[in-house]
Amino acid sequence: MTFLKRIFNQPNNKIYNIFIFISLSLVALRLLFISGTMLIDDEAYYAMYARHLDWGYIDHGPVVGFIIRIFTLFGENPFSIRIGAVLMMAILAVILYRFGKTHFNKTTGMVLSLGISANMLFHTNSIVITPDLPLTFFTVLAIVYYYKAYCVDADKYLIPAGIFLGLAMLSKISALFPAMGIALFPFLVKEKRYILKNINFYGSFITAFLVFLPFIIWNLQNDLAFFRYQGSHISRAGDIGNFSELWGSLIILLGPIYFYYAAIQPYINLSKWKNLPAPIQYFTVITIIPMTYFLIHSFFSRLEANWPAPVFFGGLFLMGITNVGERWEKRKSQLLVQLIFSLILIATVSFQTFNKFIPLKGKQDITNRYFIYSSFNTELKEFLDNNAEYSNYRILANNFQIPSMINIYLNPRKEASCLSIGYHETLYSFINDDKDLVGSDYLFISSGKKFPKKCEKYFDGKILLKQFSSKRNKEKVKNFSIWLVKGYKGKSYFEEEA
Repeated sequence: MTFLKRIFNQPNNKIYNIFIFISLSLVALRLLFISGTMLIDDEAYYAMYARHLDWGYIDHGPVVGFIIRIFTLFGENPFSIRIGAVLMMAILAVILYRFGKTHFNKTTGMVLSLGISANMLFHTNSIVITPDLPLTFFTVLAIVYYYKAYCVDADKYLIPAGIFLGLAMLSKISALFPAMGIALFPFLVKEKRYILKNINFYGSFITAFLVFLPFIIWNLQNDLAFFRYQGSHISRAGDIGNFSELWGSLIILLGPIYFYYAAIQPYINLSKWKNLPAPIQYFTVITIIPMTYFLIHSFFSRLEANWPAPVFFGGLFLMGITNVGERWEKRKSQLLVQLIFSLILIATVSFQTFNKFIPLKGKQDITNRYFIYSSFNTELKEFLDNNAEYSNYRILANNFQIPSMINIYLNPRKEASCLSIGYHETLYSFINDDKDLVGSDYLFISSGKKFPKKCEKYFDGKILLKQFSSKRNKEKVKNFSIWLVKGYKGKSYFEEEA
């Protein structure tokens, strides 16, 4: 612990210099990372949002598509697709520093900023562009601006707060959980009930609704596609193993100290609610509502690690502002442990990506996801270049990942598409009507060396053209095969037959 004390006993300006160095180093690392790795399939899929802009999609809201479109206006490539994530998370870190410094103190600003920039969960948002990026960006801004409205100047900040909340919900529907806490806060805290008399309080939520309204209209026009899909997606049965895996992975991704303030501290705060200052009450409410929902839901359903992210937005502020004043002297070593833990994890994953040193295989190594489709740029591209007779054939697959990577990296004359046979609908179900595909021949890429059995009856015939493998340092990561398929019958053919 002597080392920890030595760091924090430095003059304040030296601590600030260390903070700036870490922050800039992380931005540099992220720029290096997005320059030197392939997109993962989810990123390629969301890049297809940007090619086909709309006010809604079956999977998510449209904001991630608009962000990618803005940054790819002057050219679409893996770097331009991802650069928005690096910049937005860097901007958010600056905003959090200024917020903490202005409303609490300089140390709080640094804790808040590093809490989101030097953290594996949010570091991922900086290098992998998904709807979690705008969800994080706009939800945190909404939390900050509603805090300013409730504790500084309601008339000045309520409407901007509503705009940010609307954009958060338009990014990903799970922003509704912290929104509930934001809306309930003035009802729960007697000293803040005067805000209920301010018309802008209600105007802010009307504003949020109006920003979110295009997504609702899109769903009404598309048979509530998003809500039907999400209803089935989030209800997948889980067990105690899934529960343990979820929360265990989150402890690692967040770091143990951060996890404590997000998942445990809010419930401790309830026991001493009346004695808490208003800021702690505010951040407790917006944390405990999503935490309670996801905790209960995870007992019965199989959740993915990024789904409970709204819990950790409020937890960030509890970690930052709970440790000010006298508490800082007692707990500063804990926060440094959190920082060092997260930085080591970020460094380990980054180094493993570029120079594998931990002998993990398959899905055990999460960095393999940057190499799964490496053969598309080499063997598949070479095959298509050397066989010009297939240049006018549309490429099909039965999942969204393969056609998305093909569209971004190979950019074929006809966009590759997903059939979704025995598979959920995707963006491609809305781009290419299945009826328009009937009767034609296609190239079909299968994940693995065999043709998927469930798809065989939908074609008059199939011919294997080539098998190929994606490799990482000569080690096979994923096998693929490309087939010539003839006479697609369409999914409705068997529905009519039945």
